[in-house]
Amino acid sequence: MQKRLWLNLLLLAVAAGLAVLAFFEPGKETVKTVRLADIDVSAVNQIALQNKDAIVFERRDGQWWLASPFAAPANEIRIRQLLDIAKAESLAQYPLKPEDLAKFELEKAKATLTLGSTKLIFGGSDPIDMRRYVQIGETLHLVNDDFSHHLAASATDYVDKKLLPDGAKPKEIFLPGLKATLGQDGQWTLDPPSGGAGSVTDLLNAWQSARAIEVKRIGQAPQGDIVRIGFANQAPVEFVIVQREPDLLLARADWGLQYLLAAESAKQLFNLQRPESKAEDQKQDEDEDETDEPAPNQDQEEDTEPAEDEGEE
Repeated sequence: MQKRLWLNLLLLAVAAGLAVLAFFEPGKETVKTVRLADIDVSAVNQIALQNKDAIVFERRDGQWWLASPFAAPANEIRIRQLLDIAKAESLAQYPLKPEDLAKFELEKAKATLTLGSTKLIFGGSDPIDMRRYVQIGETLHLVNDDFSHHLAASATDYVDKKLLPDGAKPKEIFLPGLKATLGQDGQWTLDPPSGGAGSVTDLLNAWQSARAIEVKRIGQAPQGDIVRIGFANQAPVEFVIVQREPDLLLARADWGLQYLLAAESAKQLFNLQRPESKAEDQKQDEDEDETDEPAPNQDQEEDTEPAEDEGEE
């Protein structure tokens, strides 16, 4: 009995050893993932994208900007998506001869992306797996195409859709019919005076958090009322109200851009809500409820009147 127990333990140990050996597979080389471009994207300070537009981005003081075809702050998320293309896995690599450029549609490239000093040229697709041909130097790479929509985007698609810059400290705001100024005591004053001075902060918060649903180039000089916001730490920002309905359209003439915002945003950007207005609205609702109460039943009134007459008799 004891010999059988030892035999079972020995067989169990051997099986465990074989399992460990099979798992680690000594002698087998680990397959290393090959990236499309071996670059440090954090060190890239300039990006050029050539599609139907010639778009250039530059990093200034840690923030990305469009430098061409116009100047404007860039959408940081979309810039990161461009940089991440360099990290795409290269599924196959082949030496590329000049006479093969037309074969892979690289002679007339779909798009060209230059990250720092590294140039990526995007050609056609493999007809079987629909993987994209990418040229880097004299090497042809084959990659899964998860990024064509980024390469085909226009310059305005890369503009930051926020109306006001991050970190800006407003000190005055001029709206049609209203001026709010921040005093040295930290209190806002309104012109014309209004009991809603305490809600200026909410109004400015609405402007600082507002984002456009679409950005386009200005076709002609914008006409309309002016909105001007001054800051303590940078130059003021000025918008022209091109339209208010059905959606709000604001233009920045200095950048040559116009921002389209949903109609609901317009109410928040131009409505200085007084603190007491909520109480007024509540009182109005109560008054409406009182007027909506059903009138006394006429038949009941007629029934009570004869009863009073009988008492008098």
